[in-house]
Amino acid sequence: MGLRIRQQSASAMKIATFLESHPQVSKVVYPGLASHPQKELADRQHRDGLHGGMLWFDVKGDPIKLMDSIKRPWTLCENLGATESIITACAVMTHANMIREDRLKVGITDGFIRISVGIEDPDDLIRGLDDALNQL
Repeated sequence: MGLRIRQQSASAMKIATFLESHPQVSKVVYPGLASHPQKELADRQHRDGLHGGMLWFDVKGDPIKLMDSIKRPWTLCENLGATESIITACAVMTHANMIREDRLKVGITDGFIRISVGIEDPDDLIRGLDDALNQL
């Protein structure tokens, strides 16, 4: 488990850093980023600076188009915490049954994309994200 968490955390940090600089992304939330509002708390509570493999971002373009154009090694599904990397457009997948106003009240915007980073090579994951984001 330790090896997996170290890999997922390192990859998630690399992906989050990439996403922060992408023009099609308006917001990235990952506790390891300096921009995270509770970074100091996360650093105190997460052992060895391992912030895990979960992050989310807001895409400026059409999230459905992003889901349609994302390629392997990404897996499109509504699962979390696997060894494979998973990407979900929450507004049209996991929370599609919510009224838009209610969804927005809990912070799930139309462009809210959730990522569960697995153990694949982070450069392959970033390349896949970059390709899909650039198609928006």
